Amino acid sequence: MKHHDSRIGCRQIPDHWVPFASAADVRRQVNQLGLTLGDWATNARTQSGRQPLALCVLRGGVFFFSDLLLACPVTVEPAFCRCRSYEANQNGVVAQSVEVTLDDPGAIAGRHVLVGDDICDSGRTLNLLTQRLKELGAAEIEVAVCVHRIRSDSQFQPRWCAFSYDGPEWFAGYGMEDANHCMNFPGLYLLGTPDETV
Repeated sequence: MKHHDSRIGCRQIPDHWVPFASAADVRRQVNQLGLTLGDWATNARTQSGRQPLALCVLRGGVFFFSDLLLACPVTVEPAFCRCRSYEANQNGVVAQSVEVTLDDPGAIAGRHVLVGDDICDSGRTLNLLTQRLKELGAAEIEVAVCVHRIRSDSQFQPRWCAFSYDGPEWFAGYGMEDANHCMNFPGLYLLGTPDETV
């Protein structure tokens, strides 16, 4: 049985959550990844004469994206898009179709684009998003995710990840949600069922 603190501040950690990475572990991994992006961002700026465009996939990617850009030693321009591929109130329930909405599609052409998202699971969302960015004329597209779930049937492979995982469990915390709740926990957790001992 795994033990963990039952509270973070005034927030109660659900009993069916199993710790995966502490807030300190997440900070350390994301900071290291941000530093790694410096070479890519420098090269992208040299090739294009413009600062790279960093595109946050909302909502789940917001914490990872912010921390990643703060750790990157090279200036990038933040931008945002919204993608939805799971039903909001049910963990792991795939939506009928992936919805992609870009705040400023006209800003993509000729740009080196870094996409930041919380997780690459089936890869369906990131595959569709990168295809859309190619159609809009992006010069280069690279993807960084907080968690890359290793799957043999994945439709997409991100270039960078802070963590990789090969199990089927749903994630929560640090932008990932438990039935549309608890996104703003600073660590990462795996979800069992409420009846499972953690």
